[in-house]
Amino acid sequence: MYWKTGYCFTAKEMFDTFNLKQLKIRRDTVTEKYGCNSKQTFCAQVLLYCLYLILLDIIEKNVTFVLPTDSHVESCIHVKQFSGEKFQRMYRGGKFAGIDFLASNFLGYQIYFRYKAKEGFREKPIYISNNLKDIFYENINNGKPYY
Repeated sequence: MYWKTGYCFTAKEMFDTFNLKQLKIRRDTVTEKYGCNSKQTFCAQVLLYCLYLILLDIIEKNVTFVLPTDSHVESCIHVKQFSGEKFQRMYRGGKFAGIDFLASNFLGYQIYFRYKAKEGFREKPIYISNNLKDIFYENINNGKPYY
């Protein structure tokens, strides 16, 4: 039996400790021009749009996005490939429901966040929106390989 555990957070929560005084934009500009009710919401929307562009680039161009960090910790967002028994087990469990297993040559793909920890590298799956998933699965079903 598998138990799904994890933590989700909103983009706005990521900016709870962000020093908004460092942001060189006036609150009325954020409200009037961008339709946000606060600087924190504005920052969250910018972050979400950047993440959307990164994921779209990964899906369309088959790239690995290496995250810039100031602590020299290696981290990236990439597509992980599943094959063989692991693919079959995941497919039977409904993981790759939108993928035509014949067109994908019995391969499944998932986008992952990979980072270096003390004991080695760790990976966490990234769950994407339905419109990005449609593009991703369409590419896979058209025979596009990811690596």
